[in-house]
Amino acid sequence: MAIAAALCTLTLTLGACSLFGNGDAKRDPSGVATESSKADAFKVKVGDCLEKPSGSEVKDVTIIPCPQDHDFEAFAATNLEDSTYPGDAVITQKAEDFCSKEFATFIGKPFDESGLEMTYFFPTSESWTTGDKEIVCLVGGVAGAQSKGSLKDSKK
Repeated sequence: MAIAAALCTLTLTLGACSLFGNGDAKRDPSGVATESSKADAFKVKVGDCLEKPSGSEVKDVTIIPCPQDHDFEAFAATNLEDSTYPGDAVITQKAEDFCSKEFATFIGKPFDESGLEMTYFFPTSESWTTGDKEIVCLVGGVAGAQSKGSLKDSKK
């Protein structure tokens, strides 16, 4: 399966309105989610597990403790260095490149050899103006199936 084709399964942008959304998930002092709860999409952290968001512009997500059934796990994040919004095509390419590289490190095999799903959150031109420059990479189960626990080093 080609990387470009597989990455097109789901791309998710962060809406600027979510800066004033639900706030953070319920977490323990170490930052681990303790119960399923709605949260502002900007509050997703590497290690969070979540329910598949609805729509293509995401404002809120449901963060779920990873030992429970979940659709995606945030496995990597980076901030873009561009001083001005580089455009959707450039951001999408940067997200695909970064997430594909990090996928191999996290899962233990390259994305194009994996049966897992991968997607990412990335900023829009609107959210960029509020300071959003983060790409958050997400991995999901084989053929969209839910997972329990982390997919780290699963070599799936």
